[in-house]
Amino acid sequence: MKVRKAIVIWLLCGIVLVYVQIVIGGITRLTGSGLSITKWDIVTGTLPPLSEQKWIEAFELYKQTPQYQKINVDMKMGSFSEIGSFKFIYFWEYFHRLWARSMGFIFLMPFIFFSYKNWIPSNLKRDLGIVVALAALAALFGWIMVASGLVHRPWVNAYKLSIHLSIGVSVFGYLLWTFLKYRYSGTNIYIIYSVSAKWVKYFLLLFIIQIFFGGLMSGMKAALFYPSWPDIGGQWIPREIFILNNWSIEHFVDYDRDSFVFSLVHFVHRTVAYLIVILVFIYSVKFDIFKRRDRIGFSFYFVLGLTILQVCLGVITLLKSVGNIPVVWGVLHQGVAVLLFASFLVHMYFVLDYSDLIGKEGKKSLMT
Repeated sequence: MKVRKAIVIWLLCGIVLVYVQIVIGGITRLTGSGLSITKWDIVTGTLPPLSEQKWIEAFELYKQTPQYQKINVDMKMGSFSEIGSFKFIYFWEYFHRLWARSMGFIFLMPFIFFSYKNWIPSNLKRDLGIVVALAALAALFGWIMVASGLVHRPWVNAYKLSIHLSIGVSVFGYLLWTFLKYRYSGTNIYIIYSVSAKWVKYFLLLFIIQIFFGGLMSGMKAALFYPSWPDIGGQWIPREIFILNNWSIEHFVDYDRDSFVFSLVHFVHRTVAYLIVILVFIYSVKFDIFKRRDRIGFSFYFVLGLTILQVCLGVITLLKSVGNIPVVWGVLHQGVAVLLFASFLVHMYFVLDYSDLIGKEGKKSLMT
């Protein structure tokens, strides 16, 4: 299959656009901006309020939400640069939605051109169709998430937010995987232990769990409850986890009724992080990753470096979450998490690609 540079650049631009969208989403969440726009107008919502009267109408709609009535009752109209004002939070939610719309347009135009030129192979079209379907699902769940915060609770439902984040990361991950399949198709030239393929699949499972619980940490603002490390509120394992009565559906649905779910989310998120760090180092030693001078070894250096950086950012974010979650540190933590996931997918692709070669040709590993 001929690899066209124009399509490679197009796919890379798509990956960057989705990544920026995830980062903007993190800013939107941490600034409490997600509920500022109470309507989802796919077409007319492209334009922001263009007159003072329209701004007043938008603000009046926001005043009807539980978030304003229970948390932001003293909020002023303000300006776009005034942190905590209505225009400030409106800007970030509007920017989040506008960027999503822009991605669709930027993606569509080259797709039409490349299809007209018959440059896109059928398997790539199929993969891009899955990307589009996932993106549509992310958009739909984004509105479902927002709607959950417009009634009763003054914030979005943490579970729905975590699902929305997970779908968004899935869009990013599948688009990256599609790029790798197109860019490096037919480049199987290395051989590695086939058992390493099992390891990377276990890693993938851990990353999926960690991303979901990271979303819960963000959605519940759980860092505010235990801004300490390495202990969790003075305990290594929160005692609430061992109380059987806490393990009820009611506790999980009304997760803000007491500290049980917050404690559980903290414990799982931190434990999975420790497990990933430990397994990353074991994996690097077991398969002599540091001795490799190929794509497999090179890609893993990014995995290792970003893993260490991510742990440091997580600890800093926790320790600074006293009273308020620091937006800059929180966004850095989320942004690096996605980069870590991306670096792992790149490494995983090369490992599976080369491991598949062993199976297809019946070769044995040359590594000892």
